[in-house]
Order: sequence, then C-alpha cells, then structure tokens
Amino acid sequence: MSTKLWHNEFIDDWMYAFPLGNGRIGAMQYGNPQCELIEINEESLWSGSQIEEKYHASPEALSKIRKLIFEEKLHEAADLARKTFLSDPPRVRFFESFGEIFIDFFDKSPYTDYNKELELSEAIARVSWTKSGAKFESECFVSTDHDAFVYRLKNDGKPFSCKITMKRKQDAYTAALSNDTLLLNGRVTYAEDPFYGEGGEGMAFGAKLRVKTDGKLSYEHDSLIVLDCTCITLYGSFATNYNVEKFDIDESIDYRKFNDECLEKICNESYDDVKAKHIETHKKWFDKVKFELEYDDLSHISCDERLDDFGDGKNDLDLITLYYNFGRYLLIESSGKNAVLPANLQGIWCHDFTPPWGSDFHTNINLQMNYWPAGPANMLETEKPFIHFMKMVSTFGKETAEKLFGSKGWAINHTSDPFGRTGVHDSVDCGFFPMAGPWLCLNLWEHYEYTGDKKYLEEIYPILKGACEFVKGYLVEDEAGRLVTSPSNSPENEFYFTDANGEKQESMLTHGATIDFEIIDALFTRTAYACRVLENDTAFIDSLEEILKKLPPVKVGERYGTIQEWINDYEEVDPGHRHVSHLFALHPGDSINESKPELFEAARKTIERRVANGGGSTGWSRAWMISFCARLKDGESAEQHLRFLLSNCTAYNLFDIHPPFQIDGNFGGVAGITEMLIQSHLGTPDDRIVELLPALPDSWSKGKISGIKARGGFTFDLEWENGKIKTVAVHAENDSTFKLKLNNRTGEPKEKNFVIKNSILSAKMKAGESLNIAF
Repeated sequence: MSTKLWHNEFIDDWMYAFPLGNGRIGAMQYGNPQCELIEINEESLWSGSQIEEKYHASPEALSKIRKLIFEEKLHEAADLARKTFLSDPPRVRFFESFGEIFIDFFDKSPYTDYNKELELSEAIARVSWTKSGAKFESECFVSTDHDAFVYRLKNDGKPFSCKITMKRKQDAYTAALSNDTLLLNGRVTYAEDPFYGEGGEGMAFGAKLRVKTDGKLSYEHDSLIVLDCTCITLYGSFATNYNVEKFDIDESIDYRKFNDECLEKICNESYDDVKAKHIETHKKWFDKVKFELEYDDLSHISCDERLDDFGDGKNDLDLITLYYNFGRYLLIESSGKNAVLPANLQGIWCHDFTPPWGSDFHTNINLQMNYWPAGPANMLETEKPFIHFMKMVSTFGKETAEKLFGSKGWAINHTSDPFGRTGVHDSVDCGFFPMAGPWLCLNLWEHYEYTGDKKYLEEIYPILKGACEFVKGYLVEDEAGRLVTSPSNSPENEFYFTDANGEKQESMLTHGATIDFEIIDALFTRTAYACRVLENDTAFIDSLEEILKKLPPVKVGERYGTIQEWINDYEEVDPGHRHVSHLFALHPGDSINESKPELFEAARKTIERRVANGGGSTGWSRAWMISFCARLKDGESAEQHLRFLLSNCTAYNLFDIHPPFQIDGNFGGVAGITEMLIQSHLGTPDDRIVELLPALPDSWSKGKISGIKARGGFTFDLEWENGKIKTVAVHAENDSTFKLKLNNRTGEPKEKNFVIKNSILSAKMKAGESLNIAF
C-alpha cells in the first residue's frame, strides 16, 4: 500500500509544501535547506465576529417576487430579489494564516542529496540533505495527544548554527522571552467595508515556541539564536479565544495559559516518547482502511514526476491508491482528532489573509462533499465537528427562516462561517440557495445510516424536523396545483427564456429547480423514517407524505433526452457548467437508480452532454463525475474521470486544484473511488442492498481493500482477481439483514451453506458477528 509522497527537489511554493495537522492545528512544511519555512494555521482563526445580520425582506416583497416569476417576468423578479434577499453585510469574512516559523541556517553553501517526504501512515514529514559534508535530517508533525507542533533537525555530528523566529505579516508581534522561548501575540483587526460590515478588533490569538538543543542559546528581540549544535527540537503551541459552544469570540478564554500549560507538558517528555505516542494515535485513525491495486513498483520515482507521467498516459495504479490514502489523510488531519470546526474550503491549510472565497464553509455542494467519504471510507469520527456545526447553524438559521422567508424551522444559504451566519451572501444570483439546509441534513442522516445509532438519531431529529418545517413553509402552489419552491435556482447555472417581447434572455432565478425537489424528497423520506424509528410525530409523517404527492416529478427533457434541470425545459446558457445539480438524485441522493431505467439512461446522457461541452473543469466537479459514473455502473468512465482529476486538477503535493486550491476535490475523489468498489444506497435501513465492485474498471483487475463500510453498520474486506471477487469478510456492528449483490464476473461461493439467487446473497447478522465468504 503506497503511503509516501516524496520530492527530490526543493521548490519554494506553497503548493509544493506538505500538509500536517491534528484537526485543530495545521502546518505546511516547505522543506527549504537554506531557511526552513513552516506555515501554521489554527482552525478557528478568522477575521470578524458574531454579528446580527440585517434583512430587508417582507411577506409582501416575497409574494410579489413569486408573482413575477410565475408570470415569467424573470428579470423584474431578479431585480426585486436582489433588493430583498441580500444580507447586510453581504459577505462573510476570512479564515486567516496564523503565521510562519522560520529556521534560518547560517551556512548558505550549496546542498545535495535532497529528499522531502510525507509518510501518511505516520503523519510525519521528513526532509534530508547534505551540506558542507554533513548529512541533515528533519522530522515534523503535529501531535494530537499534546495538541502541539513538533520539529526536530539533527545532523551526523558537524555543528551548525541557525536563527529561529515566528512572524505574522499583520496584527501580531513576536518577542523572545528567554534564550529558549519565543512568544507571539496578536488580535485580528479589520477595516470597515461596505461588503463585510463594521471594522474593529476581533479574535485574540497567540503562540509559544520553545527550543531544546545541544548547542549554545541566546536571543535577539524577536528571534532565538542557536550556535554550534548538532540537534534542535522545536515545540509550538497555538491558540485563540474562540469558543465553539458560543460560535463566537470569548474574552474569558485565557489562550496564553493554554499555551503555557501545553508547552510545559510536552517539554517534560522525551522527543522519542512524544513521537511514538503521535504515531500510535494517528494509526488508530489512518490504518482502518488499506487499499491496494496490482501495480508496477514506481516508488523510486518522485511524486511530481509520477503525476506528470500519469498525465502523459502512463499507467500508475499505485498513484491512485496513494491519492486515495492522501485524501483520507487530509480529512483526518483537518476534521478528525482535535478538530472542533468542520473542514472548510481549504481544510485547515491557508497561507493568506484574504484567501479565495474566504476559505469559508460553502454549502451548495462543497461542505457536503467534504464529508462524502467519511462513512464509506471509515472516518465517521471526522464528522463530529460537522455535527456540532449543524446544531449551531440550525439555531442561528431560525431567524433567517422567519425574517427572510417568513417560514418556521431554520434556513441557511450558500455560505457560512464559524460565527453562524446563515443569510444570503455575495450576491442573490449565486448566494441564494435555501435548499442548503435540507441538503446538509442528508449528511447528518448518512452518519445514522452508517452507525445505526438511535441515540444519535434522537439528537439530530430536531434539526431534520426544523429543515422540513422550513420547506413546508417555503413551498407554494403553482398554477398547475403543484407545490414548488419559489424563488429557486439550480446553483450558479443560468438558462435562456423568452420574455414578453419575444426576445431571448438569460436568468438564474426561476421556480422549481429540479435539485430542490430531489433534495426535498430525500429529506422528507428520511425524516419520516426517523419518526418511525423513534416512534414519534405520526401526524408529522402524514403531513410530509401528503406534500411529497404534490411535488413535481423529475422529468426527462425533450430537447436532449437529459434530466431536466428546471421545472420548464429551458436550455442552459452554459451546457458545460461545473455544477450538475439536477443529478443530485443520482448522487449523493439515490432516487435515480436502476429501478427507473428512463431516468437512469437520461442521467447518463446528462453527464455525456455536460462533459462534451467542457463540464467537470474544476477539481470538485470532476470528482463528482466519478461518483456519478460509479452509480451508473460505468467503471471505465469513472476511471477516465479519475485520470482527468489527477492529470489536470491535482498539484504536485496532491492538493486538489479548483483552481486555485480547494480541498473538496480531494474528498470527492476518495468518495468516488470508494463508490466504485462498494455501494449501499439501495434498499432500506432494515434491509440493505450492498453491491460489491459495482464499477470496477478493467485495469483494476486485481486488488484488495479492507475496512470500508456499508450503510447498516457493516465493515467489509474485499479481495478480487481477474475482476472476480475472491474473498469477502463482513463484520456487523448491529443486528442487521443485508443482501449482498455481486458483480457479474463473480462465481458461486465455495461454502454450500451460502445460496446465491440472481447474483444476490442474503444474510442475517448479529451485532459483533463476522462472516467470511470465499469464491
């Protein structure tokens, strides 16, 4: 199993640096032998603070917008919507860099034998080089148990000297407290801005660094000087005064005390003990899944070269397993371990103060995609920060639902931040998306599907119900007697329509975008099921089921035979748009499947048309294509999209490129690969259909994967050869029944007590039971 990224050349570029983390703290190691640079992030360090959003909506304005939409006066409706729905202030602020650690070596002579690596199975970055006749080796990691950053450099005995400091380009100062300790303190400041609101002082933050060495220590005002050493060990603690339970700054938090205690604890232990404990803890997260494909050993070629060769058409199946392992690693390091906030658009790795899209929580697919692999790729614990996020925004979103839409329940649109903003941001055209909350609820539901945890279901039920209540209040009857969403859009896509003067116009705003009804159907059916499991709210179930009868069906358009994106068969302005929102019901939803052959085929044609017109051009969009094709049981096309993702949307450190860097494509890629190997979206939670190797491409003819999960609380180990399943091991966490669907290449089981009918093997299992089947 390939778990090592490595480069044999130093490039002074953040997109060549290697990411480290423990959920709360992120680090990017550049690996510079002349002046090492390590960028630090802390997940809660944002500009801004909790504010009260101002809304300009009214029931009268909403009613008028709906009337104009139904009259197909879409430009007039859009003009009024822009005046009505945009929040004040209209944008959220930014996730920010914490600062940079510099280790500046006095000896600037040339170096040779350079190697930089990231060992995913240990979460340790290592750099080695030779300079002035001495061999240098460094190790760097972020400890979970000690909640601290660790860097160690040693050579083979020839003394060296360096200067160590930490700097931040704004809002902070650095001072040396003693010969071995640095302090950085600051407070985020921001100017008044019509887009972002009032200026002021925000979050307080600080860092404390300590050096241990066999050399001589002294200090300047903001730096530590180390002379004639053969080894240095640097420990760092970083904290803010953010309170995740309040979703706001909390001046009562003493982050300095936290840093003091953290540093004292780690410095009282040996480096070897700290490192060993770090590896032990990390493996409990990372080693749950192991994935191998039969491949030629190319580990002697650097990662950047392999990526270039892959783009040139070279077959490198081990690069695919490395990419898969890296994606799992990123979710663990950005949302597992000590994390309290969900992974944002860049996980927890950001080297700017105004990053693209604010490095915020984008909720019209991106945040949802971040957690698609959490269940199937066995990282359910990484969802803990997301679950808390949902509890908080569903509380803040009650005001948005009431004041902006005149509805009960709660609502959120297309962006948020760690302060709980839920209004319409950026612009009404792109930022208006009241189906974001219902969609996010489906991620919550998936956690229940994979665990069967009834106590957890009780915990999230009020959130699901609140989203349903919002939808019930937002739906309105159209002229045909159907219940529709209005206003509505298909995220960020536009269509052509003919206005009252017979002229062709463009619009994003309409009523009844297809994705809305697909999301509502998924939300209502799952919430109704939750009611039955919890044995409550019978009348509420009835109300949901009555609404479902009145929703417009998903349609096949007459023009191209594709899934219709809007309630009317409009033509897209951009037929290759990156969002393919009308295929939500194919993935991550499940209502477009083999049991509906007309829709299933139309979904296939939708993808073909999108791709033919340049669709899937961004990393996350191309990753979504993998899951679409896997659901269509088209392994060859899924592999083609995976190859495109790696060849065109992946940096040399394997970060996803939108462009620029956006982490959702990494997570979507992991989800897509897992979807090619196992699917469990069909059936019911009581009688789950688990399909093995449903979209296996010919080139993956031999391989094995262990630890992947299916809905219903099952864990699977698979091995296959010549495309046929060789062995299956299943472990059940709950009393469950499942139907095991085998791919059409697999023969009969060797054990006669297993009976297969129509490629289906049925089994009942008790909690804790394991089942082994050989073919």
